[in-house]
Amino acid sequence: MTADRLITPDEARKMLRQIYAADGEINLRDVLLRNASDPIRPITEKGRLRPSTLLVISGAVLFLLVAIFLYFSIGAKG
Repeated sequence: MTADRLITPDEARKMLRQIYAADGEINLRDVLLRNASDPIRPITEKGRLRPSTLLVISGAVLFLLVAIFLYFSIGAKG
């Protein structure tokens, strides 16, 4: 491709497909797993994914909040 002409939309789509096909971070599952893993030691000794401490604590707090809400809205009527 020379710089003296404009590219067509089909050529632009073809070039973008080539760029995105070569990019390793396009796989959404891998990106989410990498972001949810522990930043210091992401893999355990057995080869399993270690979740982020912040993610575990946030999940526990969310579970407690839902449990408290359900207790006071449903369970505390008696």
